[in-house]
Amino acid sequence: MEGISTLENCFDTDWVCSSNEAVKIRFVRPLSETDNEHDETKVKEFTPEFTYPIFGDKEQIFGYKNLSIKLYYASGSLTTYFDVTYDKKAPLADNAVERIKEFIPNDFITNYDTFLQTIKSDSENFRPMGEKFSEYRLNDDDDRATFVTPRFKEFHRRLQIFVLFYIEAGSYIDEDDDKWEIALIFEKKTVGDSKVYSIVGYCTMYMYYFLTGTGNSNENHTNAHNKPPLHLSINQGGQIRDNIRVRISQFLILPHYQREGHGNKFYQALYQSFLADPRIKEITVEDSSDRFQEIRDKNDIRFLRENRALEDLKAPVDKNVFNELQKKYKLNKRQMARCIEIELLRNLNKTDPVAYKAYRLQVKQRLYLWNEDILRQLDRAERIQKLEETFKGLEEDYYSIILQL
Repeated sequence: MEGISTLENCFDTDWVCSSNEAVKIRFVRPLSETDNEHDETKVKEFTPEFTYPIFGDKEQIFGYKNLSIKLYYASGSLTTYFDVTYDKKAPLADNAVERIKEFIPNDFITNYDTFLQTIKSDSENFRPMGEKFSEYRLNDDDDRATFVTPRFKEFHRRLQIFVLFYIEAGSYIDEDDDKWEIALIFEKKTVGDSKVYSIVGYCTMYMYYFLTGTGNSNENHTNAHNKPPLHLSINQGGQIRDNIRVRISQFLILPHYQREGHGNKFYQALYQSFLADPRIKEITVEDSSDRFQEIRDKNDIRFLRENRALEDLKAPVDKNVFNELQKKYKLNKRQMARCIEIELLRNLNKTDPVAYKAYRLQVKQRLYLWNEDILRQLDRAERIQKLEETFKGLEEDYYSIILQL
C-alpha cells in the first residue's frame, strides 16, 4: 500500500516540474588574475528553450521537489560541471541523472572546486582548434574545423547539447562522416598576461557534391536527422575535393551572446569564406528558422546592394540575368529569388498598376512552381485564392525585412 501511495503522490503537481526550468546553464571564465575569482557571465543563469529530445514531448520530470540540474561550462574548453540537487525524491521518480548523461560526454566534473581549478587552467592553456578564417570588430575569432581536427571531436561532444536546447527539432550530427565542417566563434579577452577564449557560437555545414543542373535545390525538404540523401553525395567516407554545394545545417549563437550582432557578423564571415572558396558553387540552408532566414535575407541583400548587383532590375527579371547573378554570388535559386523580390519591392511604385502587376506575376510564378504538387490538387478558383494569400503574406514579410535594411 505504501508503494501505491507513493505512486499517487508522484502525480501530484508538487512532484512535477518543467524540465526547461529545472536545467540551469552557466558559462564560467576567469575574472582576474586572482585564482578564486571567476566571472559567471554576470552571475546570469540560462535555461533551455527545448528539452523534449531528452525528457519527452511534455518536457516534464516526475518525482522531485525543487529539482535543479546544473550544467556549468568552462567558457573556452566547455569542460562540464554536472550536478543534480533536490529537496525530496520519490522512489518512482524519473532518473533525471541518467537522462542527461545519455547526451553529454562522460568526462564531466562533479566537484565544483575542481571545476573552478579547470577555469584557471583554461585561461592559461586553452586555444581554439581548427584554422582561423576571419576576425571581426567585436574581437571575436572565427575558426573552421572538422572531426579530424586535433581536439575537436572531444570539444564538439560537449558543445552539441546546445543544439537540442536551443534549436527546435535539432539533433546530433554524425561525427564519423568527414564531409561535415564546423565553424566556431570565440571571444578573445586579455586577463592578466593571458589571452582567454570563450565560445560564442557555432555553425555546422555539410559538403555535398554539386551536380550540374541541380541548382533548384529545395532547402526545406531534408530528412530529420541531418543525413544527406545518398543520391546527392559522392565519395562516401571521403572528402569532396571540388564542386561543392555547402548546406548550412545548424547555426547557433549561445544565449549570453545573443542580440549583440554576432549572428550577422558570423553569417557575413561564413558567406565571405564561401565566396572566396573556388570549390564551393552554391550555398543552401537546411530547414531555416524564421530568425535565421531574417539574418540571411538582410545580409545577402546588403552584400548584393553594396556590390550593385541588383541595380536597374525590373520585373520580370530576365532568366539569363538571374542565372548569372546566382552563379556569381553562389546563392541557391530560392534565396536569389527572395533577394531580388525584396529589392524589387523596395523600389516598386505600387501606384503604377502595370509595374505592380508584373511584380506580382513574377513572384506568383515562382510560388506556383515551388508548390506545384500541392496547388495542382486544387481547382482553379482555390488555386488563385491560395496563391494570392501566399503572395500577400510574403509581401508583408518582405516589408519587415525592408524596414531593417
